[in-house]
Amino acid sequence: MSKRKKLTLAGLAVALILGIGSLPEVILGKMQHYQVLSPQTVSYRASVRCEGTVYPGEGYDLLSSGLYQVAESYVSLGEQVKKGDTLAVLAPVDQSREAVLYLQTQGRGFSGQEENAGLTSALAQAYGLEGSSLPELGTMLLTPEAGEGKTIAVLSPVTGVVTKEIPTPGSIVKPGTAICGVEGEENCFALLSVGERDAGNLSVGDDVILAGEGVGLVTATGVITKIYPGTRKEISGTSVQRVVDVEVSILSDSQEIRPGFGVKAQIFTEEERQIMILPYESVGQDDRDNSEYVMVAGKYRLEKRSVTTGLETLEGVEILSGLSPDDLVTVPGEMAPAESKYFLKMEGE
Repeated sequence: MSKRKKLTLAGLAVALILGIGSLPEVILGKMQHYQVLSPQTVSYRASVRCEGTVYPGEGYDLLSSGLYQVAESYVSLGEQVKKGDTLAVLAPVDQSREAVLYLQTQGRGFSGQEENAGLTSALAQAYGLEGSSLPELGTMLLTPEAGEGKTIAVLSPVTGVVTKEIPTPGSIVKPGTAICGVEGEENCFALLSVGERDAGNLSVGDDVILAGEGVGLVTATGVITKIYPGTRKEISGTSVQRVVDVEVSILSDSQEIRPGFGVKAQIFTEEERQIMILPYESVGQDDRDNSEYVMVAGKYRLEKRSVTTGLETLEGVEILSGLSPDDLVTVPGEMAPAESKYFLKMEGE
């Protein structure tokens, strides 16, 4: 064989080898690269979100039942007191009647029950007070009658904080005058405003998580103790909506509860369950019939598969049917618009 032929054959062999070597690169150049993931299984518990205000378990106005002089004052506005602490001392001027009426003006017992109406009217007449000017009574306690020449101690009916300033010593208090006010800080509750549509899903006993200034820097737990009948109108921004008042007992005892401050609440309306979710962008909608679908990765191509969706959560959308936990679904941003005709190179997260 001539030297020229040998050189030609050698060149052809090299070209063939190089061509075969570059074949995978040509094939890979036509491959579509997709990032895929499997549906996630997460815990979910249906809930309703709303807002409200913390109220004391008990709140009292201490009213003078006759003509008295304030002899001593021991507490100031905003001061913490315990049940039974002496708040003030009165010097009796009219010794024929009890010194102080303890009128409950706030709290769970304060609802103006019909059974108290007769007692309220009788007491108002006996002490020369205008019944219409008195708060409705939830609870009434009377101090013993003062003996002649004896002073009268005004005691705190609850553990809490002083909310009304005691008149200056030497002052004369007339019948019906508030000597002091005390709000209890035990057994506080939150009064929440819930939209009428959401209120239909609530039940007494539902668990609640509270957060905000009313419960300090950490969340507190609670439970629904009362759902008020009927609705009322409430202004929200520029619109008016109908809401239902819901009372929640605050269960946490290890943190500062602040009556009068606001709270945000999450009310759980069912037990926790497991759901399967996908990112919202992984679910497409067919323009022809508005059905929902995802692109599932097969061995060599993408498959367009119809799915049924359910709940929408912060993590993603619930998949009710059409997928199994082992399926691989294309990730947002790299989904093919139709079934792919190319080989796939799968790249999981």
